[in-house]
Amino acid sequence: MRPFILLLGIIVFGFRAHAQARWEFGVQLEHGRDWYDREYYNRGELPNGYIENFPSYYSRGAGFYAERVINPRFSALARISYQQKRMYVDMFGEASRTAGSWITKEMHHRGAIDAGIRWYVNPNSKIGLFVDGKVGANMFIAAVQREARLGNIVTNNAFGYDRVIPVASGSIGAKWQRLSISAEYRQDLTAAKRDRIGTGITGRGVVGKVAFTLIKVKGN
Repeated sequence: MRPFILLLGIIVFGFRAHAQARWEFGVQLEHGRDWYDREYYNRGELPNGYIENFPSYYSRGAGFYAERVINPRFSALARISYQQKRMYVDMFGEASRTAGSWITKEMHHRGAIDAGIRWYVNPNSKIGLFVDGKVGANMFIAAVQREARLGNIVTNNAFGYDRVIPVASGSIGAKWQRLSISAEYRQDLTAAKRDRIGTGITGRGVVGKVAFTLIKVKGN
């Protein structure tokens, strides 16, 4: 949590030091993919059938963001978003392979909030190139599994894993007037742990993002 507190301090200082800064509010869409690494704690050699690494089919999401333009080169960012992740079935639940064969589709629903700093490399250009870094939290909302006979089964307890974990991300992109496009890499800072059977899952992902500024407001 220390990097997050330090970053928030930098943002607050920037707000106070530049009273004439501008606010921008907008929407964003994203699409990409995730990869997960699972560790089994306090175990030796794993029996056959235990899956340690697995991807998602895809990740897509939408959200809202606020950007505080501190000066031509720097701005502070805050974002809240919702994500859908199409998963290979039973990777989190680790049900038996017989039971898993009856599940035909699995979708995970997550929410995220983060904040950070953006640096514009060429602020005087019509197309502004930027790099940003953010820290925040990712929350598991629910998983929906489609079972062959029973239909949709909703799981709200994150299969016993931690529901909220800290995450960091970095982006590179370009902005033209109100439109921006970027590529973002995300990394869980800690594993989501399931103490009952001693496992932990760490995720990382890459997404492409499109954002559009809806409102621009001058600071007081």
